Amino acid sequence: MADYREIHDSESEYSSDIAFSESEDEEIQTLPYQFEPIVRLDEGNSNNQADVIENEEPERSGNTNWCECENCRAMDTDKESICCNEIDSVKLKIEQYKEETATELSCITRHPGFQSVCLDRYVLETAYYQYRQLYGEVEHTNNERQRYVAYRQLARWCWGYLGKEVRVVLPSCAVNLIRSTFPSDVYKGFSDA
Repeated sequence: MADYREIHDSESEYSSDIAFSESEDEEIQTLPYQFEPIVRLDEGNSNNQADVIENEEPERSGNTNWCECENCRAMDTDKESICCNEIDSVKLKIEQYKEETATELSCITRHPGFQSVCLDRYVLETAYYQYRQLYGEVEHTNNERQRYVAYRQLARWCWGYLGKEVRVVLPSCAVNLIRSTFPSDVYKGFSDA
């Protein structure tokens, strides 16, 4: 036991908190995470800053270089500049359709479900009644309300239940098709709040 204490007392790469006893009859107390390595910030590649800069993506806003479905439009922010093929939950809907029908589908807006779930005025009206029952009346123009419900429908269709005040970024192609179906003079864009 003395050998272990000597090793333990010397400086090592591991941190440990062990209560030792002189008598073998007493139990040795071990604490969780006692043999985890200490993180040393000065170790490793000193060029970490340069690596981060090299791995940053080019700006996405104002162009569609990032689009894989060929239906996206340039968005105002980098966060909103995302293609349906980059979002796992949306891509899953596309892949499920391909498996069910053996039909190639490059964009969520080409999915037959998108038309009925997100663009059909009667479906959106019914979904709004459900929303109104839970949260109250929305004081907006008809197109603004339809657009808002269409965004909610897309999120529900692709992600299921997200939880209270959980927000996800919707793909540019879907947002723009919903906007063109229910136009407005002003669009707010994505908000985390």
